[in-house]
Amino acid sequence: MSKPGKPLKILVAHLSSEAGGNRDLPLLYAAVREAGDVVVEPFSAAALRREHWDVVHINWPEWCVRRDRGAAVCAADAARLLLQLRAARRRGTKVVWTLNNLRPHESDRVVDLFVAEFSRLVDLAVCSSQSLLDEFLREYPAIRAAEHRVIRPGGYRCLYPDDGVSTAQAREKLGLPADARILLAIGMIRRYKNIVPLVRSFRELGEDPGRFLLIAGDALDPGYARQVRDECDRTPSVRLDLGYIADSDMQYYLRAADAMVLASSSVFNSASALLALSYDCPVVVPSHGAFVELQETVGRDWVHTYRGGIRAGVLREAFTHRRPERRRALEDHYDWAVSGREHLDAYRYIAGAR
Repeated sequence: MSKPGKPLKILVAHLSSEAGGNRDLPLLYAAVREAGDVVVEPFSAAALRREHWDVVHINWPEWCVRRDRGAAVCAADAARLLLQLRAARRRGTKVVWTLNNLRPHESDRVVDLFVAEFSRLVDLAVCSSQSLLDEFLREYPAIRAAEHRVIRPGGYRCLYPDDGVSTAQAREKLGLPADARILLAIGMIRRYKNIVPLVRSFRELGEDPGRFLLIAGDALDPGYARQVRDECDRTPSVRLDLGYIADSDMQYYLRAADAMVLASSSVFNSASALLALSYDCPVVVPSHGAFVELQETVGRDWVHTYRGGIRAGVLREAFTHRRPERRRALEDHYDWAVSGREHLDAYRYIAGAR
């Protein structure tokens, strides 16, 4: 427990996750620091052992263990981390889990077992929507005994360059067809995102110069990148921009598209959806998890949902959507300052420092 007059001490895994393309944690903890007297440091086993922490906050437990050196190393690393967290809890540290992925992406049995065991150590579960929280409670019943908070993240307006370019200007900049309807899939190209099924579904629609699919992002798996490129090369009206997208270029992709599509029904939450909406680009997303509240909050003109897996019928419908003329006031609902204050309030509650 934090003593009166002492700052709340918080250890955060992946605090510098902006390096991986996700700015949420740096933005959140800038807001937490602004909200009150706290000490925040990046998580490490050494820091966890070295001193007492009021809170350990973990967003993606599956990425806290080594997954690149085989099952034996992963299992040993997972067992070691669980022991360290149990020891910290005995000293009074509270464990916080932000619920993002219902199941780890690109997972295996060792990682699945680790996450299930990690869920038994959680004192506070934070989620961006009640619908997604309910799904986690069914998947990980151990967290039913934890404190639960629904806290929305902030948005991304004014965080990336935005010169207010028009759709026509963005398409001219990128060399895209001026008059076609364009769907966009943007971000890291990973297997769970169903990029290959997306391209195949688009191909099923048949050739139509009025429809265009744009895929943009980097790939860590060269083999999968080749597979995606092969599918794109044999599909008319598809363009693949394979590589890192600079912050300054993000605006052109999202302003050029009529909608951004998330093609995987295994995705239950997405910062990319909020990023697209921040550039006034409608999104096409699965009808579950955090997207249920996102649609209710932002509106059906901006958030289009589909049931089941990605398929030609979903894309056919997606090509009929029009970008709304009136800009949505995202800041009224997604504000990092509010998110920071609500996180700090939850930390203080579980630490007994309220």
